[in-house]
Amino acid sequence: MSRPLAETAELPRAVVAGHICLDLMPGLGSRALDLRPGALRIVEPMTISTGGSVSNTGIAMHRLGVRTRLVALAGDDPLGGVLRDVLELESPGLGSGLVVRAGARTSYSVILSSPDTDRIVLHYPGANDDFRARDLTPEALRGAELLHVGYPPLMRGLCEGDGAELEAILRAAHADGIATSLDMAEPDERVGEVDWRRLLERVLPVTDIFLPSLGELERMLRGSGREVRTEDSIPDDATIRGLAEECLSFGCAIAGVKLGRNGLYLRTAAAGRIADLRGRLPGIDAGAWSNRELWSPVFEVGVRGTTGSGDTTIAGFLAAVLDRRDPVAALNFACAVGSLCVEADDAVSGIGGRAQAEARASSSLARPVPPLPPTWHPHSDGVLAGPNDQDRSRTATID
Repeated sequence: MSRPLAETAELPRAVVAGHICLDLMPGLGSRALDLRPGALRIVEPMTISTGGSVSNTGIAMHRLGVRTRLVALAGDDPLGGVLRDVLELESPGLGSGLVVRAGARTSYSVILSSPDTDRIVLHYPGANDDFRARDLTPEALRGAELLHVGYPPLMRGLCEGDGAELEAILRAAHADGIATSLDMAEPDERVGEVDWRRLLERVLPVTDIFLPSLGELERMLRGSGREVRTEDSIPDDATIRGLAEECLSFGCAIAGVKLGRNGLYLRTAAAGRIADLRGRLPGIDAGAWSNRELWSPVFEVGVRGTTGSGDTTIAGFLAAVLDRRDPVAALNFACAVGSLCVEADDAVSGIGGRAQAEARASSSLARPVPPLPPTWHPHSDGVLAGPNDQDRSRTATID
């Protein structure tokens, strides 16, 4: 595990900014959830943890040995103090990048989870709605190679003007020579009328790595009337490819689509755009990353919970990119980290450190291949190459 930030004078390699909250999970035990009016339910001790993209992705990257700064907005209320204390317990100094706003209320979720029903989440957005470009200062970004922004569709301020504040954040990072990464969430109607296609058209030219889920992309690019896919759906590679290529046409360099239990799809831009990314991340192999189409199946493990699985998969992918690994190795490592996440109830307790993740990535665990057409071929490390992948030298036909 990486050293506490307070014990090193080194600047962060990565900054993770955006949505954060405090998760409160009453212990309901093994009995069925009963919410009858007037009923008294005796519960077990409460689990208190941090949640949201900043916490899930940021803590996972920290545990993987990446020097990481977390930047988010909290209130000066008691819950804000608890949130900072939880981060301090994770690692001294890890919460030092939090911006405390006087008079603001800290975001929280009450999570009711019992064995016989889907969990119920009561969420208060709080200070996340007030996060703006001014809250991510040049000092907070100093020394970073990569900025990752998570969950803007849940943050009113970042969605106003069809993403004007989000664009300002990403554009400022690019101007400072910092690579950018963006994760999304299911669009929240509460943030107001947002033209999601317009938002993506304005932010993806200054986004190097874009890592949404399939459902999020379909909602944003195909409209709310279209049925959103679930992780249990059989994936349609043509639909996924079309969505990813549309994102590349907007200007990002790397488009990864999270597919739940069906794994992780990757499509990358042509050599010119990858060379532009290399200007911010020297050492990236532009040839290895250009014109790629890859699909990584998940590692087959016992699943206890899926909270944070997408966020921690992103953490593994970004850690691999910062290591200057090739796209096959990055996908493999990303799915390895995601598999560690789902072996625990919460988002990060299953992730013990870099050595554990490396061991999982090189393990012989089964990698169930989704039902794909014969145009897909095994490449290496359990990863498949698609019909548009430029590197077919190490492929063979699927049996």
